[in-house]
Amino acid sequence: MKLESLEELRVFVQIVDSGSLTGAARALKLPANTVSRRLASLEDRLGTRLLYRTTRSLSVSEAGRALLTRARRVLDEAESAELAVKRETEGIAGVVRIGLMSVLTVPQTLRRLGDLMDEHPGLRVQVQVHDVPVSPVARGLDVVVIGGSLEDSSLVARKLTEVQPVLVASDDYLARRGTPETPADLVDHDTVAFLTPAGTLPWTLLAPDGERHVVEPRARFQISDGRGVFDAIVCGRGIGYTTRRMIGNTPGLTEVLTDYGLGTIPVYAVYPAADRRSARLQAVVQALLEAVEER
Repeated sequence: MKLESLEELRVFVQIVDSGSLTGAARALKLPANTVSRRLASLEDRLGTRLLYRTTRSLSVSEAGRALLTRARRVLDEAESAELAVKRETEGIAGVVRIGLMSVLTVPQTLRRLGDLMDEHPGLRVQVQVHDVPVSPVARGLDVVVIGGSLEDSSLVARKLTEVQPVLVASDDYLARRGTPETPADLVDHDTVAFLTPAGTLPWTLLAPDGERHVVEPRARFQISDGRGVFDAIVCGRGIGYTTRRMIGNTPGLTEVLTDYGLGTIPVYAVYPAADRRSARLQAVVQALLEAVEER
């Protein structure tokens, strides 16, 4: 509803409640001619008389009575919406729905979100784990944190960090199967691969001389969860593609093919442009940024 239409309804309801145009003008702190003009504009737009006026009395027409109930409801909803916005700008409250990649579902992220909720008791957080790009709008989420950006001009992508991919295996696995020295050696090894809806993703390794080696992992173990891939590597299921952030200080793991680069992956917080002014959303995004900076 246009703002001027809302103001016309507000004037109409106040005239009925005050019993006169002058009374409405005093209650709304508006000039009497403004009140009269807004009423006339409303009647012209609706094409019907809403009020019958004489010098001594005012009565509501049948059409006016039908409009009055609906107008009160609309104004009540508008007032509730205004109060909700004021509460959000004055204090961070409400629900924020987050789509989070599994490599970030680590204690420091959850701890920082918990600290934010302690700071703002009215704030609630819901987390869904997604390791493939998803649209926050399509999934009903307020913000999605994922590697790479979404190709949608209506979304805002705020960079949080970069993650560095590595190939790694457990020491137990390497003791049993040996350590690969070139990308070609991977065909003789068990691998753990991330499973997407389109299948497993190839690994692209950049040699010191700049040559690109694209390896299609012959994975016996495929998991559609980044954390699950890491855990399978730790359990000795084979060589896998994970991130240095995920490895952290985990003992018993060794990086392989360290002479070959795997580049970096940017991580973004992605959310609808219309929500960029949301205080609670920006507070959550800032908390996520602080969490990844701890590493």
